[in-house]
Amino acid sequence: MPVEIRTRYTGMTYVATVRGEKKSASNTMGARWAAEALARKLDLDPTLLRETQRDPLRSGVELFVHPGAVKAKEASCG
Repeated sequence: MPVEIRTRYTGMTYVATVRGEKKSASNTMGARWAAEALARKLDLDPTLLRETQRDPLRSGVELFVHPGAVKAKEASCG
């Protein structure tokens, strides 16, 4: 299932989030860098991210899609 990473520009930084995940990432250089940082946190290959068309009605929001799924954390025994 593809992963949708949303980035928004707020407070002079780009913040990347994924719906249903508590993790986020930010970067002052650009939305792509923030999305790549979040992909790495989620154990996804950032080179596979592709930017989709920007929504003109939602200023400052960019959407990146990764073809993989977020890996579920395994419960540790012990």
